[in-house]
Amino acid sequence: MGLRRKKTLLEQAEGYVEAAIDQARDFVHDTARPALHDAKEKAAPVVAAGAATAAEKAAEARQKAAPVIAAGAATLAEKASEAKDYAETKAAELNGSNPKKRSKIKTLLMLGAVGGAVAVIAKKLQGGNDGGGWQTSYDPAPPPSPAAAVPTPVDTPADTPAEEPLDAVDAADAPSPDPLSDPLPTEADPESER
Repeated sequence: MGLRRKKTLLEQAEGYVEAAIDQARDFVHDTARPALHDAKEKAAPVVAAGAATAAEKAAEARQKAAPVIAAGAATLAEKASEAKDYAETKAAELNGSNPKKRSKIKTLLMLGAVGGAVAVIAKKLQGGNDGGGWQTSYDPAPPPSPAAAVPTPVDTPADTPAEEPLDAVDAADAPSPDPLSDPLPTEADPESER
C-alpha cells in the first residue's frame, strides 16, 4: 500500500463549498426564480390598483386641505399682526412713551405679500402643474387653393405659335370673389345722388 497524503483543511473546505454552491445554484434556478416571477405577476395588479387609489386620495386631500390651509394662514397672519400691535402698545405704556405708529401702506403691503404666499402654497397643494401648459384642439383651416393654375411661360423658339390669351375665359369658370381678400366697394357720395 502506498502512502496516502492527508488533505489539508483548505482542500476539504473547497469540496464542501463546491457542493454548497451547486445546491444553491439548483435552488435558485429551480425554485427561487420561478417563485419570484409568479409573485411579481400576482402583485402587479394589486400594486397598480393601490397606486391609483393612493394618487386619487392624495388629490382629494389636497383639494380639501388647500382652502383650509389658505384660510388658516390668513387668520394666523391677522392674529399675529394684532398680537404684535397689542404687544407694542403695552410695551410703550410700560416705558411711558407713545407707541410707534405703523404705516398703513407698509401694513397693506405685508398683508398682500402674506396673502400671495398663501395663494402660491394653496396652488401647489392643489397640484397646479397639471400639464405644463395650455393646449387646444383647434386646427386652422387649410389655405385656399388657387382657382385656376396658370402655367408659367417657358422660353419657346420663334417658329412655334404662341398660345391663345386667357382673356376669353368663360364667366362660369371664373372664381367667385373672396370676401376676405377683395377690396370693399366704394359707396357713391349721397349728395351727388340727389
